[in-house]
Amino acid sequence: MMRLFYNPQSRGRGPKTVPTDDIIPLRFWDTALCMRGTVIDISLKFDDCLDISKIRAALDELFKLDNWKQVGARLREHVCDLLFAFVGLNRIRTDFISPPQNGKLEYHIPQSFDSSRPAYHFTNVEHSMNIGDHPLGKKLPQASDKPMVYGSPDEFTPLVCGVDSPTSLDDWIHSDRPQFSIHTVSFNDSTIITVTWIHTLADVMGLKIFLDAWTAMLRGDPTAVPKLEDFRSDPLSLLGQRTPANKYHYYDRVFARKDFFWFIGMNILERLWYRQEERRTICLPAASLKHLRSRAMDQISAISPTDKESAPFVSESDVLLAWWVSTVHSALALRPDQVILVNNALNLRTSTHDAFETSEDMYMGNALCMSPTFLSGRQISEESLGQIALRIRESLVQQRTTEQVEAMTALQMETMETTGYLALVGDPRMLLLSCSNWNKARLYDMDFSSAVVRKSPSADIDRLRAPGKPTYVNGVQHSANSFRNVLSVKGKDSAGNWWLTGVLRTNAWKRVQAQLDMIDTI
Repeated sequence: MMRLFYNPQSRGRGPKTVPTDDIIPLRFWDTALCMRGTVIDISLKFDDCLDISKIRAALDELFKLDNWKQVGARLREHVCDLLFAFVGLNRIRTDFISPPQNGKLEYHIPQSFDSSRPAYHFTNVEHSMNIGDHPLGKKLPQASDKPMVYGSPDEFTPLVCGVDSPTSLDDWIHSDRPQFSIHTVSFNDSTIITVTWIHTLADVMGLKIFLDAWTAMLRGDPTAVPKLEDFRSDPLSLLGQRTPANKYHYYDRVFARKDFFWFIGMNILERLWYRQEERRTICLPAASLKHLRSRAMDQISAISPTDKESAPFVSESDVLLAWWVSTVHSALALRPDQVILVNNALNLRTSTHDAFETSEDMYMGNALCMSPTFLSGRQISEESLGQIALRIRESLVQQRTTEQVEAMTALQMETMETTGYLALVGDPRMLLLSCSNWNKARLYDMDFSSAVVRKSPSADIDRLRAPGKPTYVNGVQHSANSFRNVLSVKGKDSAGNWWLTGVLRTNAWKRVQAQLDMIDTI
């Protein structure tokens, strides 16, 4: 549920400023309240023993590179109004009514790193046992030949994270903690690497840049390390100055303040009525998704005026999201007149816009916008999987044009300047289904093989899995806000199985499993 008031402790005094630190304000896009309020853990589980000292040495070498030193920045909160800060009047604020006046975030970048001020926070735990003998390790999901719903990824936090792992903004601004916290867990037959960071630093594609650089150093190839764009550079702000916000396709459906109040009120009532919610992990086997996509393409071909070979394209991700929308519609027993907004995250780095193409440097930050698709309960119940997937694909194509990306960025900047939040479009009575697809980050392809000291006994049997690549990815988002009805697509493993994490009210999950059981029979 949305926090209405700041925690008074969040205005405590932070560490003293180090005079030699380079101070840089955060980019405009990274300061959104949803970024400030979200901390992410991503854990990579390897069925191999990795050399932890070699992994750490590669990190040390990475942060010696000039353009990577900035990632070792410390996050600070700059209090603008000292009088209000002193008397505590800025401790209580309705965030959804007015934007934050104080507490602007900035980076303090050390001139150099040492043991007292390291470039990253690192911890390690070793267990003298196989992972299958550990009470939590043995519960980590493993793919099967049938679609499955597993427990919450949150239950593995005591295993995959250190005891002092950060979970909120306060853990950074009230300490001298660097941006990345790395925790490794070693077993006799496997290794887990967890990276924890706050969303103000980067989205998941930004994490990919970090992991690509880390593994390049690990294999002794510094020339393959991507060069980072300077934290002072803010290409998204430049985007927002090129096309007026009113050119955005859904500009006439942007929430006014009263709409936002109504939407928040409806969501609070829903959470009061259905208090229990659960985050669960889903695995869709490769054969099941192949079956879904084949069915979707046949359905599209049946309504397309062209032949099957030239039928409109839908990706596996489009079909996956369409299946999720249909499944949630059934699991929540939605009315035919219910408006559903499917918000699909669009990565601006892969857009055709020259704000990113003209620079050879990689952008570590948040570069996401949402691609909305409006549906009704009746459409979802009456239209085929292929038709829904095609609607999602068409929305994506329509909204990633240069004009639409620029207009959307202008809209978000205007909205953030007045509210602190990103703009929302639609109907206040709608059900919002959001999807963040991590598959393009290729987390299951991260290659730590240069650190393998002992392969898993199953490696020679499992020919599809290369040693040193993850067999499971665990993802957890820490936030005071609810992630209900949010889907995170964690990616596709080496065997082609798709892994998802969703948050739904508790009574819906049995119906989700029932829908999964039907996939291969339809």
